[in-house]
Amino acid sequence: MSEYVIPLVALLLTFLSTLSCLRFVFSRQGFFWIIPFVLSVLLTLNNFFILLYPQMSFFSYPKVVVAFPVFLAAFWYFMVITFHYALKRGVLRNRVSNDQKKNYQEALFLEKIERREFIKFSKRKKEILENGAYEPKLYRKDECNLTLFDNPSSKNFR
Repeated sequence: MSEYVIPLVALLLTFLSTLSCLRFVFSRQGFFWIIPFVLSVLLTLNNFFILLYPQMSFFSYPKVVVAFPVFLAAFWYFMVITFHYALKRGVLRNRVSNDQKKNYQEALFLEKIERREFIKFSKRKKEILENGAYEPKLYRKDECNLTLFDNPSSKNFR
């Protein structure tokens, strides 16, 4: 049973390191993760072959150190995590390009809102013009005539 537990744990750790490296390949520091990804795949394949076919492994470990693959896998996984945090701290993101992207997206959003408001306003204006619902405007001459006829105390009222 112990001949399967040690390679299985080593395979699990190297598989986790391979998945971590694959995830980090698609991050903003992806170029730094190509070589660790290839090494993780090689270690995973080696541990896979140790588990299934002990005589066909890439690297042969000494028989004295039975847990060497587990120590190597744990060390490699620890190195991947450490390398990730070192890159995260060392390689800073480009704030100017990030701010430009954010400003561009905000401008597009505001333009969309303003376009929607303009379409509503133009529809409302068009409906008002089509329906003819407007207040008649009185000119100066019309106001004088109306006041003459509306005021009962005026001379012209009969």
